[in-house]
Parts: sequence; C-alpha cells; structure tokens
Amino acid sequence: MFLKNTTKLSIILFGLCLLFAQLYSGHIHPYRSFYHEFAVVVGVFLALIPLFVFSQAKLIVPAIAGGAVLLFSFLGLQSLLGLTLLTTIYYPLFLLFCTALAMSLGASWVKLNGNADDLCQMFAVVYLLAAVLSVLMQQVQIMGMDWRPIVMYMSNDGVNPIRAFANVAQPNQLALLICFGFAALWWLLESTRLPGKLAWCVAVFLLWGLALTQSRIGWIILPSLFVLIVYLRKTNARLTLLGMLSLLVIYASLVITLPTIAKYLGFVVGTLGERLGGRSERSVLLQQAWAIASAHPWLGAGWFGFGAQQVAVAADFSSTIYAEHSHNIVLNFAAELGLPFTILFFGILFVWFWKHFARREAHRDKSKTFILMMLLAVGVHSMVEFPLWYAYVLLPVGVMLGAAHQLQQPQAAWQISRGWVQAISAICFAILAFAWVDYHRVVNGFVAFRQTKDYALIPKEKIQAPRWTLMPDYFDYFRLLLVTPRSGMSSEEIQFVITCSHRFGYVHILDKLAQVYVLNDQVDAAKRVMQSLQRLHPIVYPEYYDYWQSLAKTDERYATVFATMPARNAP
Repeated sequence: MFLKNTTKLSIILFGLCLLFAQLYSGHIHPYRSFYHEFAVVVGVFLALIPLFVFSQAKLIVPAIAGGAVLLFSFLGLQSLLGLTLLTTIYYPLFLLFCTALAMSLGASWVKLNGNADDLCQMFAVVYLLAAVLSVLMQQVQIMGMDWRPIVMYMSNDGVNPIRAFANVAQPNQLALLICFGFAALWWLLESTRLPGKLAWCVAVFLLWGLALTQSRIGWIILPSLFVLIVYLRKTNARLTLLGMLSLLVIYASLVITLPTIAKYLGFVVGTLGERLGGRSERSVLLQQAWAIASAHPWLGAGWFGFGAQQVAVAADFSSTIYAEHSHNIVLNFAAELGLPFTILFFGILFVWFWKHFARREAHRDKSKTFILMMLLAVGVHSMVEFPLWYAYVLLPVGVMLGAAHQLQQPQAAWQISRGWVQAISAICFAILAFAWVDYHRVVNGFVAFRQTKDYALIPKEKIQAPRWTLMPDYFDYFRLLLVTPRSGMSSEEIQFVITCSHRFGYVHILDKLAQVYVLNDQVDAAKRVMQSLQRLHPIVYPEYYDYWQSLAKTDERYATVFATMPARNAP
C-alpha cells in the first residue's frame, strides 16, 4: 500500500508541473518557452523523489529508451567530427537524457501499479483542465481584456486579424493541447468518470477554442482521432458514432463561419480562403530541408544546423520565413543528421509502433488506445511543425512511450538501483540550478540592449561571456551587436560576423552582414545576402529596401548591390 501511495504521489508531482507548463503566462526572450520546459524537467526529477528516496523501488529502463540513447550518441559523434559544436548541444543532450529518464519513469509507474490507469488518469485530468482553462483564456484575449499576469495580453483593435493563443503563446501548439483535451475526454468517458452529455458539452466548448486558433493542423488531428476511435471500435453507448459526427459537423461549421461570428463579437480573423490560399511557407521549408539533406547526405549538417544552412541557401528558393527547424521532423532529421541515421531511427520507431499498437487485440486495454491517441496527435503535428522541440511535449511523450512499452513487455527491461537514481538526481538538480542562473544572465543581457540606445554605454559585465555558460552563442550574439560595419575589417572579424549571422539569421543581422561585405569589397556576397534577407523576411523587407536605397545615393558600393536587390514589393 505504501509503495502504491508513493507511486501516486510521484505521478501527481509530475502532473502538477506539467499543468503549470501549459498555463504559465511568462514568455521571456530569447527562449520564450524556457520556464515551461524547465517546469516539466523539474517535474521529472521531483517525481523521482517519492519513488527512490521514500521507498525501495528500482528504476525500470525499457528498451525504447535506447532510441534516446542512440540519438544522444549520434549527436556526440557529430561533435567529435566537428559537424556541430559541443557548446551548442548542451541543452539537447541534457533533454535527451531527461527523455530516457521520462521513459523509465513511465515504465516504472506501470510496473509498480500493475497497469497504466493512474498515469492515464493524470494525463487526462491535466490536459483536459489545461485545455478548458486555455479556451477560457482565449475569451479574455478576443475581448481585449488585460488580465496580466494571469493571462497573456493580446491587443485587439477590431481591425487587424488576431489568433487567440491563451498562455501557450503559439496557436498551433494550443491546437495540439486542445486535441489532447479531446483524447482526455475519451479516456474519462471510457473510464465512466464523466457523464456523456457533460462530455459532449465540454467537447463543443473545446471546438470553439480550436476554431479560434485558426490552426490548419486541427483540421487534420481531430478527424484523425475520430477515425482511430471508429477503426478500433472504441465506441459505446456513452460515445456514439452519431455524437462524434455531430462534433465534426459543429467544428466544420465553426471554422467556416468564424469570420462572421468574430465580426459580431468585436474581433477580426482571417477568412477560410486566406487560410487555404496563403503563401505556402512550409512547402519552401521542406524544399530547403531536402536540399540541405542532399548536400549533407551521410552525417547531416549537424544538430541545430537547419537555421544556419537555411541562411546559406535561402537565396535559391522562394520567400518563406526564417526558422530554426524545417517544420517536418523526418526532413529535419535528414537535413541535420543525415539520411542513413534518419532511416535507421524512424525504421526502429515504425517497427516498435507496429509491434505495440497495430493489432486491435492490443487495444483491449484502453490505456494503450489513449496513449496511441496522444502519440497520433503529436505525430501528425510533427509532419508540419516540430512540437517535440519543446520539453513540455517531448517529456510527456517519453513517459507515454515508456508506459506503452512496459504494458506490452512487462519483463523485458533493465533496472537501476535507487542509489544511482539518487546520485543522478542530485547532479541534475545542480545542473538545473546552474541553467536557471545562466539563462537569466542572457536575459539580463538582452534587457541591457533594449534599455540603452548607445550600446557602447552598456556595462561589459552584463554582456560579456562568463567563464562557464551553457549558452555561449548568445554572448557571441551580444558581441555581434557591438560590431559596426566598416572598411578594412580583418579576416577574423569578418568570419566572426559571418558565423554569427548564420546562427542568428534575424533581419537586422543579415543587414549587418551585407554591409560588412559591401564595405570590405565582397559585393557579390552582399548581393546574395540581400536576396536571402528578402526570402527569409519578406514582410519587413520593404523597410530595408528603402534604407538601402538611401545608402545607394551616397555610396557607389551600396548602389551596386541595390541595383540587384529584389523589388520592394517582391513576393
């Protein structure tokens, strides 16, 4: 009984941290999801305390954790080969370790309880509560109310279109959370913990929130979940086919009529035609990812290398957006890790999924169906974005994978004694404390730049890299902001600007790089950078077009580049 109580306490601690991550309103540059990801990572280690401090349990390590270890090892290999700098993958390596630990937690909870009911109950309650509260927050935002710091403020002038995103701060991520809420409703219905009529009413409320996100990914995920339920014949008197079809009809109606509804409620959204016919930024990102993968087929361009490579090749493609990932997990892996590893990694995942979820008989346990619904939502979303980039998605997915593996193969696992777990946890808590302090040093640096017009007046101690940091690239960025383009720059100075500009492909940084090239007799390179600037930042490009037009009137070197720049209104 004591062991079961400690297991429940462990699950609750993780659930509370996960709930906080979905609802916290603070998003601070440069890592706007830092606190949310930090909360979930802390949740993993807090969950270890009841199990491995107050009881004699052992940590179960399922074989699926080998996937995280495999990726961890390959990143290490890339670092050894010089394809990526170790200093740029501190966080990914740590999060991969946490992912393996999350998988082990999921397996351990199932092992200790004998089933995944408590775990699924936690996920269902957390995600449904987070989804419902988030939709309530959306109502605050579309009404233009200022409820800070409880709810993120969204300006609503009744003229410019808005996409309410609650405290998640990203409409597509909120759409994923709401879809998790639908999976949670299914679980609660199957577990007879929620009346059918109440569940239907809550579902309609969530549909309104999903429509408000104006997320096209919701158009795919929600029907996919319903098709899965029908295919697995997971409907009963409480969840009828008619009820599900009625929800789909209501959702379609809300999506189509949202502009009209919004007009009467005092806010503006884009029309369905605009959502369908807008510039296809993602298709260009996919083309760029394939080009990068083709140029680096064997070992890839290096983890987190998509953004830098995108800056290098952007001039050869149509306009899109500057991104740090390709918005497709498979192509992103191919671009950054190479084709052989990508095929191996996703081949292993495919075999694992087929073995654990393909047969209908496997879904006699509703826990496996619930987990599959959650994983399906993340998988579909990963085809058009990279939700697993965020720890508050990655680590819960890790827990689910570990739990599913343990349900299928309860005997096939390694075990780690509590002493090792305690030692690892103590070290990781120390790392987290350092990461917290280190991140806020970077935040303070950005604050210093925002508060001072003359960068030369900024105290050096606020922007100079400390001896130990997990984020050296951001201190390089601070150095770059202090660089003034001039003639006669040394090759080392120019190379520093080039390297940092590819790491941070922001519009003002690319403009600075182009000016460095112009003033140091590399006109052809400057021409290409300005083409890249237009391709990656088409919305603000007209401002830089006008700026360069004024520079061209006073300097022939600028005039030479300006003559080849894309038109001011280039698409």
